[in-house]
Formats: sequence, structure tokens, C-alpha cells
Amino acid sequence: MDSIQYSQALDMSYATLQEIRRRKPPLTYAYSTYQFWNTFVRNGIQTVGDKLEGHITLGSEGNARHTGFWDADTTVKKNINQRYELNWRHAESINAKPARIYNIWEQQYKACIRDMVDEMFVAMLTGPSGANDTHSPYSVFSWLPLGTDGSTGGWTGYSGNYNDGSTPGTEFDRGGLSGNYNDGSTPGTEFDRGGLSCSASVNSDFAGWFADHGGNLDDSLLTIMNDFHMTMNFQPPTVPENMPVDKVNCAYYTTKNVIKKLNSFYAMSDDNMGYNRNSHYGTPSFYGVPLVWAGPIDTANTSVYGTDPIVGIHHDLLYPVILRDWNFRIDKRPDKDRHTVMTLFVDTVYQIWCENPRHAGGLITQYPS
Repeated sequence: MDSIQYSQALDMSYATLQEIRRRKPPLTYAYSTYQFWNTFVRNGIQTVGDKLEGHITLGSEGNARHTGFWDADTTVKKNINQRYELNWRHAESINAKPARIYNIWEQQYKACIRDMVDEMFVAMLTGPSGANDTHSPYSVFSWLPLGTDGSTGGWTGYSGNYNDGSTPGTEFDRGGLSGNYNDGSTPGTEFDRGGLSCSASVNSDFAGWFADHGGNLDDSLLTIMNDFHMTMNFQPPTVPENMPVDKVNCAYYTTKNVIKKLNSFYAMSDDNMGYNRNSHYGTPSFYGVPLVWAGPIDTANTSVYGTDPIVGIHHDLLYPVILRDWNFRIDKRPDKDRHTVMTLFVDTVYQIWCENPRHAGGLITQYPS
């Protein structure tokens, strides 16, 4: 094959791939078990700029009052504006399988996107491993982090936690070999979210809501969820029994263990067995807001989110943003070591953004201890 024929073959293959991409866009990639991905990424808000930057008013008070028609105006008492910012993160996937047949191209495209989604899916739930980790994006739990050990509910999620591993128990000799005492582990190193410090006394309105369920997946958990639900004013989807992806503004994401325990608890507490399918081993909900399984968090993470987390997300305030023109962009190029092979790269530049952690949701989990 001469160079002109080879170039034409590449162009034809690339056009075929673009047609496949048009019919099956990556951001609506319908994995039946990936409802977290499909719901969380559905909007794919795109923006431009070197950094993501947000401005938030914290500590505002005394700026609204009832007055008479002829009362004199008073000056603003307090109105503190703060800025926070994030850098972009880049994800890539490669597929170097050349083919002429359409269905083979489609199969390779699916495999390529699946690899990308799997990579990003886990990253969205674990976050960076440390201050020098410039590859991993912020996670959901970076914005809605661990708070105070033993908390029954409140805005104590002041700082994010790096995914840098937990500290094992103190070592001891067991029959001449080393073991570890069961004396607890610690969350990951704390960091300021978006570079904005937050504590009980500084920028406290930037804190996230947190509660420690202590591993008690029973009616006490429902009491905590009830407190959170009313505090955050979560609203159910328009058609809760179908849970359409484009209509879910608020949702709870949790582990298989929590869903199984709640299904069992709901079934035992309902005398009308079988009447309400969502109460009997279907998709459990709380005040009409669904609890959706997010597979990666089935594995406990003592650095970031503890054990059996339930994270409530308001999707209008916490969402992924994608750098314009880098939305699963496909590039074609010959392989540098094999001149007859075309290599395809798929690139996404993105970050997880939160407009206000205080109102974007919260975390209920078993605190690492």
C-alpha cells in the first residue's frame, strides 16, 4: 500500500470512528451498574481558562432586615468574599488496534471508553494521594470530607483528606514475629480545599456536613439521615420510581452493604409486604430520594471516606467540569515504532467542582478509628 492509499485508509477509519462516537457519546455511556457515573457526569459542564476559580461569600451577616418606609439605611455589617481555585486534571486512553471492519472499530471504541470511564470513575471517589499528586482530580469526598469522630451530624467537614493510606496499629512481637495491635487507624493528611482554609472559627460556612454512623446500619442510621435530609432540604426526582438520569438533582450514593441492610430493615418494618416494591429488595429510597450503589466505595478507605459511606449530593452544586475542546477528544497519529499502524488517543481534561460545600451535600460514614 502506497502512502496515498494508507492516508486514505486512515481518513476512512477515522471518519468511521467519529460516526460511532456520534451515535454513542462517552458522557452518556450506559453502564447498567454505573448509575453514579451516568448521573454525576450527565451535564458535563464545559468551561475554559487556565484554572477553575470560584468566589464565595462567607461570614455574611446583618445585611437583610425589616424596616419602615421612612427609616434610615444602615451600613453593611459584614460581607466577606473569598476565592478558591483548582487546577485541571488530564485523563487519557489509548487504542492501537487497526481494523477495517466497522464492528471491530466499534468494539475497540467501547473498550477504549470503558477503560477511560473505569479510570475516571475510581478517581472521582478517591482523590489525590498527596500535595505532590498533580494527576488525580479532587474527589467527591474532597469536597464533602470526613468531619469529627463520633459526630451525630453537623458542619464539621473542614478539610479534605489525601488518599495517602492509613496508619497501622502499633507493632508487637507475636511468637518472635511482628504483628499489629488493633489500636486504630487515622484518616489521610488534611488539606485546604481549593486553597481556602476552613475551621470552626475561620470560614466555617465553607464546611461540609458530616455524621459518624459508627457502623450501626439500623434505625439509628435512619435518624441521622432524617436530620441530614431536612437540613439539606433534599428533593426527590420528578419520577422517583424510574429515576431518570436527567431528572435526578439529589441522590444518595452508598455501598452494597448499606443498601442490603436498609432493604432488609425496610421489609421487616413494613406490614404491607410486597405492596411497595421499593421497600422490598428494590432500590431503596429515603423521602423519595434514591440510594444508588457506587461499587468502588464497597471497599473501605480509612484515608478518605471510612467504611460504608452514604454521600448525599446536590448535583446542581457539585459536578464535574470539562475543559472545552478536551471532552473525550480523539486524536489520530501513526505509531512511532510501526509506520503501518495508526494509534488513537482519547483525552479528557476535567476536574470536580463544588459551588458551596455547605449546601452541596454531606457524608455519613463509619469514622476510621
